[in-house]
Amino acid sequence: MKKEEILEKSKKENKNKDIYAIQIEAKAANVAGITMLILAAIYFTYEILSGKGTNYALYSLIAIYDAVMYGYKAIKIKQSRGLNIFTAIIWSLLTILLVYQYFRV
Repeated sequence: MKKEEILEKSKKENKNKDIYAIQIEAKAANVAGITMLILAAIYFTYEILSGKGTNYALYSLIAIYDAVMYGYKAIKIKQSRGLNIFTAIIWSLLTILLVYQYFRV
């Protein structure tokens, strides 16, 4: 196959998206997730130190984001599937706990 044929086939497989753009989107999602977790940790620390109480709804949204992200990775990517499943289960349990705490208060 020629270089042009391979490139054309790759574009069709990736729905006419550039592979570099796909990788950038994935990296951006990872950076956004990490940034979200850091900001949540700052909020959580502030809530504890100021005595304002904890916003369990906010943290349940963050936890469900990570549970879905790792669950989807476990389904789609065969490498490190066990680790992704384990991580998705941990985040899912945390989500359930946070939702329970939110409705309990």
